[in-house]
Amino acid sequence: MNNKIIETNEMRDVPEIGEIKPPKQYIQFLSPTELKGYQPPQDMILVGDNHITRGAVFVIGGCPGVGKSRASVALAIAGATGKDWFGLTTHRRFKTLIIQNENGRTRLAKEFSELNCDDLDQYIRISPPPPFGFAFDQPDFCEQLKKAIEEFKPDLILIDPWNAAARDQTLSDYLETFDRIRSVIPAGDNGPAFGIVAHTRKPKSDERTTGRGLSNLISGSYVLTSIPRSVFVIQHASDQTEENRIVFTCCKNNDGELGPRSCWERCNGLFASVEDFNWDEFESPGEKRRTITEEDLNTMFDSGKIKMTRKQAMEKLMKQTGCAQAAAYNALSPKGRAAARLQQDQNNLLMWKS
Repeated sequence: MNNKIIETNEMRDVPEIGEIKPPKQYIQFLSPTELKGYQPPQDMILVGDNHITRGAVFVIGGCPGVGKSRASVALAIAGATGKDWFGLTTHRRFKTLIIQNENGRTRLAKEFSELNCDDLDQYIRISPPPPFGFAFDQPDFCEQLKKAIEEFKPDLILIDPWNAAARDQTLSDYLETFDRIRSVIPAGDNGPAFGIVAHTRKPKSDERTTGRGLSNLISGSYVLTSIPRSVFVIQHASDQTEENRIVFTCCKNNDGELGPRSCWERCNGLFASVEDFNWDEFESPGEKRRTITEEDLNTMFDSGKIKMTRKQAMEKLMKQTGCAQAAAYNALSPKGRAAARLQQDQNNLLMWKS
């Protein structure tokens, strides 16, 4: 039997006889008047002051376990609901496709367990870890991903994490991987925004990098901070083991203002804003370290006779023990080491069970 495959014109992507196929346009030049008159698509800006826009690349960076994947899900939910993302305005509802290799279905189920998924279904798609990983070097993987993108038509696509796609840390591998991914994701102003979730390098123990300098902590920073239009970095609010707060900073935004950094608490599958955060303490993490004991709390609450707000309790505990704000915050956390004896009444006042 002759098993030879006969190629058709469609398979070879060549024109029919007599058909003239237009050449690809690889470069274009515009005059100053044409540039001045350019009107971007009305739905191009998705989040913030051009922080996340259609057709542009952005990065969400942070150390392992800080909440990058959760921040990606929070971004997708912001797009589905129209709510702000870490204080940045969501300009319209948009659809998000997350290609991730971090969390299995058990973790994903937990992530969405407290959310109203009926309102999210038409806006969000998330992949469980692919059985063969991020196989962007395999044509079948790329074709299946292209098909999913064509069917869902997302406004935003996220790759989580970058190091699962770029297996080597060399510049050439980073650039090659980026080109492979870009060949699958539609480009241009009408294409989806393209987000990369990346790890940061471990900072020195005696310093806290802040502001624009955070971009230098991104692993593979030359590629992953030069190509994207915007870069966000998430940091733990302190080095305390019970710490549940993060600091969110935009350290690069080529097309708009960076915006102020902010502090958030991981809760209910998402994040809640933290008020009255001590930024001086955050920038000097080596100062005022003090472990809070149950005896300290018992004394502060007068063996259960006193009730107070969380803010009052923090201020009193810091004054009583000389501890840092982070230590006081964690000691009074519902998930802290003294959670079994620390309770909250119907008026949200803290009380101590002696």
